[in-house]
Amino acid sequence: MGKHHVAATHLPFSSRPLSVPVKQQGLIFRSLNQLNTWVCRFMYQVKALEEVPVPAKGPALIVCDHSALGDPLVLIATAGRPVQFLMAAEIYAHPLIQWAFEAFGCIPVQRGKRDIKAIRTMLGSLAAQEVIGLFPEGGLDRHRLDEGHLGIGYLAIKSGAPVIPASIVWEGPHSTTSMLKTLFVPSKASIQYGKPLEFPQETKPSKESMQSCTKEIMKQIEALRKEILSEVA
Repeated sequence: MGKHHVAATHLPFSSRPLSVPVKQQGLIFRSLNQLNTWVCRFMYQVKALEEVPVPAKGPALIVCDHSALGDPLVLIATAGRPVQFLMAAEIYAHPLIQWAFEAFGCIPVQRGKRDIKAIRTMLGSLAAQEVIGLFPEGGLDRHRLDEGHLGIGYLAIKSGAPVIPASIVWEGPHSTTSMLKTLFVPSKASIQYGKPLEFPQETKPSKESMQSCTKEIMKQIEALRKEILSEVA
């Protein structure tokens, strides 16, 4: 499960060849990944990054703010490694598009409650040296929590994986409800990654540790967002 094959399925927005887990080596993944690269380059005007702080190997948590449906697409295109995301179970189960979510290794989660199965799946992926992408607010709608879910701190401390904070700022139209508008209405996205954060690993993370960890991650994300806004202003 944890073995990787280095294959230049496309050149992402960094010079690093894309290291693809064995379970994702397939035509569907390669085709969708290439399509996503084109969407980000030509529809979102995403610029190539000089350096991506996501480690080339080993587990990692990318934690990013969330203001548009296109956010996961930008992260997938720029991280330099395949990224698995949590996804609302009701969206994941859509019969017309579930195959695409499966190709990218998305993890369904029951919103509004603690989903033990999803947590175990994420910890398993991190143990298999893979990358998990998380949006700490939990969503774009009524499920959103601006201060960040403590589950972010739990995963970081329980797994011991480095946390890479990130922020995406959109200029122009960006949808929070329609995937069709997300894919076909031009916009501009600016992304900034922060330096990896390390937190002491605990077998049973305490509430205080989770709160402190989550607060620090959110603080770094906010700083990145302010940096982007100062550049685009």
